[in-house]
Amino acid sequence: MNPHHHRSTLFPVCKSCVLITRLVFFILGTALILSAIPAQAQSEAGRQTYAIPAGTLKSVLVSFGQANGVMISYTESEIAGKRSSGIHGSFTVLEALNVLLTGTGLEASKRVEGGFRLRPQTPVITGQTLPLMTVSASADTLKQGTVEEGYRVSDISSIGPWGKRSLRDTPYSMSVVPSDLIENVNAQNMGQIFKMNPLTQEPAIQNITGLPLVRIRGFETINPVFDGIPLAFRTGSAVSVVEIDRVEILSGTSGFLYGGGRVGGAVNYVTKNSTDTPLRRLTFGNYGGTQFYGHADIGGKFDDQGRFGYRANLLYQGGDTAIGEPVNQKVANIVLDGHLTDTLYADIKYTYNDYRKEATQPIFNNIVERIFIDTSKRYSPKWASNDLESHKAYTSLRWDPSKYLTIRSAFSYQYANLRADQISLNEQVDRTFIPRTVNYPREKHENYGGYIYLDTRFSTFSVDHKLTLGYSSTFYDYFRTVAGEESQTGTTSFSLSALKHIPEPSWRSSGDTSMISVYVARYDNVLIGDNIIFNDQWSAMVGFNYATAINKSSYPGNNVIKYDKSKLTPTVSLLYKPIEEVTTYASYMEALEAGLIVGNTYANRGTVLPSLVSKQYEVGLKYDINPNLLLSAALFRIEKANQYSDNATPIPTYVQDGLQVHNGVELVLTGKVTDNLTIIGGGTLMDINVEKSNNPALEGKKPVNAASRMGKIYAEYALPWIPGFSLTGGIYYTGEQYGNTTNTDKIPSYTLYDVGARYATRVLNKSLVVRLNVINLTGKNYWQNANYLGVPRTVAFSVSMMF
Repeated sequence: MNPHHHRSTLFPVCKSCVLITRLVFFILGTALILSAIPAQAQSEAGRQTYAIPAGTLKSVLVSFGQANGVMISYTESEIAGKRSSGIHGSFTVLEALNVLLTGTGLEASKRVEGGFRLRPQTPVITGQTLPLMTVSASADTLKQGTVEEGYRVSDISSIGPWGKRSLRDTPYSMSVVPSDLIENVNAQNMGQIFKMNPLTQEPAIQNITGLPLVRIRGFETINPVFDGIPLAFRTGSAVSVVEIDRVEILSGTSGFLYGGGRVGGAVNYVTKNSTDTPLRRLTFGNYGGTQFYGHADIGGKFDDQGRFGYRANLLYQGGDTAIGEPVNQKVANIVLDGHLTDTLYADIKYTYNDYRKEATQPIFNNIVERIFIDTSKRYSPKWASNDLESHKAYTSLRWDPSKYLTIRSAFSYQYANLRADQISLNEQVDRTFIPRTVNYPREKHENYGGYIYLDTRFSTFSVDHKLTLGYSSTFYDYFRTVAGEESQTGTTSFSLSALKHIPEPSWRSSGDTSMISVYVARYDNVLIGDNIIFNDQWSAMVGFNYATAINKSSYPGNNVIKYDKSKLTPTVSLLYKPIEEVTTYASYMEALEAGLIVGNTYANRGTVLPSLVSKQYEVGLKYDINPNLLLSAALFRIEKANQYSDNATPIPTYVQDGLQVHNGVELVLTGKVTDNLTIIGGGTLMDINVEKSNNPALEGKKPVNAASRMGKIYAEYALPWIPGFSLTGGIYYTGEQYGNTTNTDKIPSYTLYDVGARYATRVLNKSLVVRLNVINLTGKNYWQNANYLGVPRTVAFSVSMMF
């Protein structure tokens, strides 16, 4: 019996009843667990007796937040070096906070969705009194990027060896997507986030793991970064929105920062930390279709001093997507962190993800005419599915034995088991399709990564230095059964309407199921960097990375192929601040990329192509128009060796030939334009082409799947006459692309529209937030790239409650 046929029983006729029952039990169980940890929430209207001694402003604020269960947002630079005289007596929350801030030059203002925001004292502008809402506030990162700040983030959590830095004073084009924005757009996966971002093309979501294939500056950013630790290869690395605190997007070559393999940019997924104040939140919602879900998020401190904290996120999701793809996902994310001593911080994080999707849309190849595909329809049978079970563990440590010395280290391990049945379709001239099916019966993927950096601070005469010495390594190992995957190419053409009735092939039912390692990828980096401060206006960042790329391929039946290449890749940046609010910079960076081991579908299978060294030149400007509004602009040029399939028949050859050059300009505006209006907008304009090639037919052609024009804007407007109510929406334009190297397959440009609304209030003295989002409002039919269809019209909603 074919075991895959059992899949049809996963969602019986009364699947809505089963789903609702599961959600009820999930929420009841979660509530029982959470009720054992009391939340110390206080009403602002009530008075409370305080006895908080004098101390540093940060320690006093932490004690105050724990006593009230109220979030207080601020940046480290705003409170650095400040002290508070403490407080003794009976006060309301707002009265007590004003007493604590006496003499600090700071004032507190209410956040739209609860808590308070600290900022330098300014003339008070009377605003609206909105509902107080106790929400999360992590150790460092969650204190920025709130909806009240217009999602504006002041600091980068980590930028490779350079560590934590001010976003404005980082000499690279960057943008940050905070957790508030991820939650407020009801993002089911990171695809929605990258669609909105002006620096990234809307990515296709990898069928097997749900990982977005992000394209930045016309290049696909293949390998992600988690908590500053780069991965050697993407496969087996699942990502869930509930574990993510923020997404830090670096636009441009990142060889010195994260090693090889990231020419156009890097995506750093920063996972959640513990919260300074008690957090108890339940969210119920729908991602579209019948995809209902329940999400519990809890956090806080174990001790009164706030030294040791915890965070837990639990998700259950089940149902059908808007086009009828059954999805089932369970996620558990646990975080423990704390200050072991005054100078030693450590954390440990673990995420379990069990993800299953059926009837996944096929991969389209050799499309003759693109206009007649309908994104609102499903074109796969139910048996075309994938199962992924992944485990991820992270740990980091920071030790500051003195003000002149810091040691930073981290280690991660990711393990994934997967099984998949995929369909790719080859279009014929009569608009029918011949399917090619691939069965991956059992695979195992392991990703290891880690780094250790030593920072020293010293001065030479009047010049200050922060010198960083470091080593990082990332390793990927791919295991499969001895027999490996099985593929079958059909002999019958199917019309579009008949595609989802394709019968499941008779896969091998026996054979050796033992696992063997068939592919290894590794990057090692030995580096030195110096952050040089000449004066208040001039500074420089200079670094060298001795990067090594290692690959090994040992597929059964093929020769064992090994690859080991090293290269010294430099970086240099010069920064100038004409005024305090403006930073200008010029930078140069190189990156090593391992030569590709050509796959089995090409005539030159097993060939190892030479290593690649890419170069990037960039100048930019960042301007703090106000504390919550940042304007960034950059001009860049990237030079990269070209790799492509020559599309020869009957079997193509994969070649490395010529030079691919991308020249462009980027503009991003993020933050609050007025007290009520938030904007995230901008665009990218590029001149991209193959500049040099041994094949004259390719010179001047555009690279595959790279849009040279993008313009995007997302906006939120808080209605003045309805406290707590905001209208949201976005317009996202992506220019035309090409689906092949000869540019005969043109992928049309497209514009997408999203609309939504959000309402924050209190019910029974508990905060409540309701969100509604309509994605692709007009139901636009479009292609994300040459092989993947766009996202159909989808209606998503959620309700978040504190308890």
